[in-house]
Amino acid sequence: MSISHVRRVALRALAALTLGAALQPALAQSFPAKPITLVVPFVAGSPTDVAARAFAADFGQVLNTTVIVDNRPGANQTIAGAFVARAPADGYTLFFANLPAVVAPSLRAQLPYSGLRDFAPVADLLSIGFILVTSPNVQANSLKDFIAMVKADPSKVSYGSSGIATPIHLMAEMFNKEIGVKTLHVPYKGGNQVQLDLMTDRITFAFLPTGAMEFVKSGKLKVFGLAADKRDPDYPDLPTMDEGGLRGFKATVKFVLLGPKQMPADVLNRLNAAANKVIASKAFYEKVKSVGGVEMSPPATPAQVHARIVEDEARWDNVVQKANIQLE
Repeated sequence: MSISHVRRVALRALAALTLGAALQPALAQSFPAKPITLVVPFVAGSPTDVAARAFAADFGQVLNTTVIVDNRPGANQTIAGAFVARAPADGYTLFFANLPAVVAPSLRAQLPYSGLRDFAPVADLLSIGFILVTSPNVQANSLKDFIAMVKADPSKVSYGSSGIATPIHLMAEMFNKEIGVKTLHVPYKGGNQVQLDLMTDRITFAFLPTGAMEFVKSGKLKVFGLAADKRDPDYPDLPTMDEGGLRGFKATVKFVLLGPKQMPADVLNRLNAAANKVIASKAFYEKVKSVGGVEMSPPATPAQVHARIVEDEARWDNVVQKANIQLE
């Protein structure tokens, strides 16, 4: 083989490598070339759906494409999760997921995917704090009074949830753990039934979204604090549970954006940058604050999002283990 032939082969290989490198930015710039589907694990009109639709509108504007909301409720988010986990890893199918109880196998007996390993964390979006509400007939006028009442005779106290290992179940068990008691768990098929049975004195307490404040105002429920870092601007007179005496107590649902694992790095980074731009916008906060107890997450890289999810799920896993919750 001649030296000139070797040189020609080497030059062709170098040209191919150079062309491949040049195409990578081009691929990133061409994404997205079609609408993106945002899969939401709860029904239309739910707090998650309200937040997701606001995010979809602004996310689409940043990416200069249409973002379609696809509601796939059921099985404690795993129907939606399984759909996204099995979707092509091209960035066009994303999951508006809630933590806890969506990616951690410890929070369900079985998952139709391999937990967080089947997802690519894209962005940490926001969280919402829940309120501790009780039957209107509870003989307590402050959080400290309510805690004293529960501790005096836990056998007479019950709480409602929307099912085993759902967020409001875990929040109530975390509350029990914090004050050192064990109360009766009454699971329902949904949060609306929990609220109805609180009003009619069939159960004692529950953690619900701040939308329940309308029933507090009408005297159908009592409230003993918002389980978040700071007060809700829409309810400035409602203290946090930390302010009420339960130091450091926080019961929140975190919203994160996930995609199928093994998405191209350039696509993942573009989605991450777009999501971070949305959550940094005051206009987006104005759209979602009606959900109640909203706190925007600080911008994060995909690696940082992964670490935050692992930390959050470990916190809830600890609640499951300490309370000996028998998973579905």
